[in-house]
Amino acid sequence: MDEVVLGMTARQLAVGLAAAALGLATAVLGVAGQTDLAIAALGLLLAVLVVAVLDIRRRQGEMAKRLKQMAERDLRLARNVDRLRSLPANVESSGRRTLDAITGEVQSTVGRLETAGDRVLTGIAQERLAAAERHVELVSHVTGIGTAVTSVADDLTGLKKDLAGTAKLVDNARRGVLAGLEELSQGEKRRLISLREHVDKLGYEPVRQVQALMQLNKRIEARAPLPPTGGWAMEPTTLLRLVQLVDQIRPSVVVECGSGASTVWLAYALESLGSGRLVALEHDERYAEQTRRTLSEHGLSAVVEVRHAPLSDVEVNGETFTWYDPSAVQDLKDIELLLVDGPPRASGPRARYPALPLLGTRLAPGARIVLDDVDRTEEQEAADAWLAETPGLVREGSETDRSALLSYRPG
Repeated sequence: MDEVVLGMTARQLAVGLAAAALGLATAVLGVAGQTDLAIAALGLLLAVLVVAVLDIRRRQGEMAKRLKQMAERDLRLARNVDRLRSLPANVESSGRRTLDAITGEVQSTVGRLETAGDRVLTGIAQERLAAAERHVELVSHVTGIGTAVTSVADDLTGLKKDLAGTAKLVDNARRGVLAGLEELSQGEKRRLISLREHVDKLGYEPVRQVQALMQLNKRIEARAPLPPTGGWAMEPTTLLRLVQLVDQIRPSVVVECGSGASTVWLAYALESLGSGRLVALEHDERYAEQTRRTLSEHGLSAVVEVRHAPLSDVEVNGETFTWYDPSAVQDLKDIELLLVDGPPRASGPRARYPALPLLGTRLAPGARIVLDDVDRTEEQEAADAWLAETPGLVREGSETDRSALLSYRPG
């Protein structure tokens, strides 16, 4: 009984007390013979009881509604828990499929490279065998000449001194031939070692590029399919260096000679900073329009300006080169990051050399210059010429396989 009273609300307790009082009054009035008053008290008692019952029913309805809501919420939580329990298995399965696909591709590439390397090594071995046969033939000829000279010396004593000199000359010639053959063998060994190093590098290079691309995808959330990398486009390792440079120096003005996949990645990097703009020079109007469409699909048009700059003849240090129309860069200044990835080599000899002579006065102190494709002779010569001709220009850090990083630090 105490638990029931303690579990009642104040309203229910008041109604109960009122009902008890009315019941008591009804009983007293009935005993006293006050029938009318007893009936009136009984009517009030019934009214109070009806109110109490209605209140209890209302509260039971509210309680039932709350219990139903709690049951629905528990059901939703149970479903979410089931989904969360199955999520690690789904993620593991997806990751395993991706890893198997990458591993299969890498193994296939390594297999093809090993086959090509075996063919090259077989060719070199055959060439060395032919050289050894020529060596044996020459030694045989020299030995025959020595024997003939000795025979003549025995028969002609008076000419012994001359024959001895002749023998010495022949011996020197033989030594020279042997030394030449040995030098040729050493050269073949060096070429073989270089070829093996190149084949070994090709074995792990796809993995290195995949790792760089995975790091890029973690840094940037693309809003549309990204352009392909590698081949004619910039490699993932160089793209990763560019994105890291943007994060490091936070440039206000970035200029790119050429446009394509690198333009999209640079635009995403600048957008993540919340400041800075990119100006990309493109000599082909159709390709410039294609880059603009790609940027629009990614929602990056506000960050990048793709300028059509047709190729024209420019004069640098008394020489004529084919480069972008200089009028396309007249308004540029305080460039903090310059990416030189154009014009294409087919446009003319040393096509990328004019970039620094024509844009050097527009660089900000401390600017960084990235030159792509330095695995090619012309780009290496361009970088060396820039370093020799530009005061305050220094090479910074180590080179990746296809790009060089330079820093402009004027006195």
